Amino acid sequence: MVKKAALILIILVILIVAYNLINQIREATQSGERLSQAADVVYKLEIKNKKLKEELTAIQSLEYLEEIARNRLGLFKKGETVVVIPEEKLKMVLGASSSAQVRLPNWLGWLKVFFK
Repeated sequence: MVKKAALILIILVILIVAYNLINQIREATQSGERLSQAADVVYKLEIKNKKLKEELTAIQSLEYLEEIARNRLGLFKKGETVVVIPEEKLKMVLGASSSAQVRLPNWLGWLKVFFK
């Protein structure tokens, strides 16, 4: 009877240890998956950060400021002659209908004017 009780106790201890071991293995696997997902997120954020830094560098350059001043604000440098094309002529050259509003960059408008 003592041998049976000892055997049952040993089997019970082995089952408890096996159960705990299986739970630890499952948790370790889940932790690895979470780590992999977090690494993917970090990688994507690093790529986005790199692109934003490149864009910031481009925006801070003098060429970008000059482009904005010319195309959006209509400014020009000393000694340059500004030519304003009437809206009707521009629409006629570009082939736009009167109902459509076309806003092209300056360089593209001039390209279409001279090389139709």
